[in-house]
Amino acid sequence: MSFVLLAPFGLFALAALALPLAIHLIRKPDPASLEFAALRWISPRQRPQRRWWFERPWLLLLRLVLLGAIALLLARPAWIDEAPAARARAFVAPGADRAAVHAAMDGRDVELHWLAAGFPSFEAAPPALVPLASLLREADAQAPPDVHLTVMVPRDLAGLDGERVALSHAVEWIVVAGTMRPAPAPTASPLRFAVRHGADTAALPYLRAAVAAWNGQGDAPVQLDEGNLGEPLPADTRWLAWLAPEVPQAVATWIAAGGHAVLVQQGESSGEPLWRDARGVVVARSGARGRGRVVALRGALAPADLPQVLDATFPQRLRDALEGDAPAPSLAAAVDVAPIAQAGAAAGGDLGARRRHPLDARLGLLVALLFLFERVLAGHRPAARG
Repeated sequence: MSFVLLAPFGLFALAALALPLAIHLIRKPDPASLEFAALRWISPRQRPQRRWWFERPWLLLLRLVLLGAIALLLARPAWIDEAPAARARAFVAPGADRAAVHAAMDGRDVELHWLAAGFPSFEAAPPALVPLASLLREADAQAPPDVHLTVMVPRDLAGLDGERVALSHAVEWIVVAGTMRPAPAPTASPLRFAVRHGADTAALPYLRAAVAAWNGQGDAPVQLDEGNLGEPLPADTRWLAWLAPEVPQAVATWIAAGGHAVLVQQGESSGEPLWRDARGVVVARSGARGRGRVVALRGALAPADLPQVLDATFPQRLRDALEGDAPAPSLAAAVDVAPIAQAGAAAGGDLGARRRHPLDARLGLLVALLFLFERVLAGHRPAARG
């Protein structure tokens, strides 16, 4: 256990000790005059000797102690436990080169674990692709406050969730050789795009051209399903083009449950502007509706109301509007995604802050008691002598 001063500049208040010394030195009681006949034999050239004399020395001593206690209170003394050294815990992300890991940890007496489910030993077989961001948060949550985390990762990381990881421990982030390859994308199944129309089929050629452009890009194939307004939507319908101004309740419910639809002749619809005409008037908006998404056209899906259908970029912009926000990237360079420490986080759990015990309350009580005693003693006048 050791003592420290959290605000040592408070000791400058000790200069105030000179004030009661000066007061008690200057103030003296009025001397009483007594006539002695023998004083005539004393030579007038012999002057009386002066000596230092303090009035009421016990009150002076009490005031000096009070000012010293106030100065110590301002300096904020504290005692600190002798904290043991922080323990270390090291994790290795899959894909890191074993030789590079051993070289980076050369000379450190730390047990290595894979950053994988259950945190197996580094001597075990390397795991496959793992949800890296979730495992980092799990390791941080399980680590005691006095543990220092070290994470070794390959240059390229997968298993991210699009959000910078924030941890309660400070982490030593070591990038080594290797790469963490993402899992192969599953075979894309056809995406059903249902089109429901009435007697007016003028929009069909533009939608067919958009679907043909999508299928020519090598993305997930899109299957066009054309039908009349009365035909029900297949269960696997992903997108819908409803080419009638009146939207039935069944279609509205389907959209609110997560469907994505193109609606025509919607007038002043809500959402972000998607297309404008030559005069700057918004002719199409896109936005969320419930858990789904809507591309609402002010008029019909035809060049007269939507000139953008003739642009070469129309298919891609329509698909982007239907898909909504792009999924967060799961692959990134390790140097760009190092975890950040939350407010107040420090290596080893900030042992100094946890084991520091200020004495403010005790000193404050002592100052109050000394002040009260000083007031009582100052108000008591000693009886005059003689």
